[in-house]
Amino acid sequence: MRIIFSVLALLVVATTASAQKKDTTRFRPRYYGMFLNGAQIGCTDCDRDNKVTVSTYLINGVQFSRRFSTGIGVGFDSYEQWKTMPVFLHLSQKVIGRKNGLSVQLNGGYSFAWMDKQGYELPNFKQQGGLMVHYALTYQYELEKVRLLFSVGMKKQTVSYGYRYEWSSQYEQTKNIQDLNRFVVQVGFGWK
Repeated sequence: MRIIFSVLALLVVATTASAQKKDTTRFRPRYYGMFLNGAQIGCTDCDRDNKVTVSTYLINGVQFSRRFSTGIGVGFDSYEQWKTMPVFLHLSQKVIGRKNGLSVQLNGGYSFAWMDKQGYELPNFKQQGGLMVHYALTYQYELEKVRLLFSVGMKKQTVSYGYRYEWSSQYEQTKNIQDLNRFVVQVGFGWK
């Protein structure tokens, strides 16, 4: 009988001790921000060498859980002949670690675009942006309220240009679409 009471008492003590160790506080959604700056490596006309150009993002959003966050971002990307300003939705899911760790990120939206060097003196010349998709692996190292960010990924950006040249009662119209695919390396910081 003593053995049964001893075992029951041991079970009760073990159960209450393990219940006290569990974190019962709920995660509260909170604001966060990130600034990333880095290099894009790739080519538009791959008969020539790869070019290294600039990519910058500013993202603000809400962290909904310890692992998932979403936000809205704006950026500036430089290509050989093009400059773009993407406006995008940012999704991030932490896959490894809690405070410091690796996350998978997806940025998708529309980029406004313009040609850097306009040697074109054609009438009715139009430049247009398009879909921007950027996926990346980002390592976050947290220091108090500031995070250091190291990101590596791929970006796909679509741009187009065209013109309509009219003479007499006839006209000629063209439209050229380019896909700007780049490998992207960025470093930055974040805050909460």
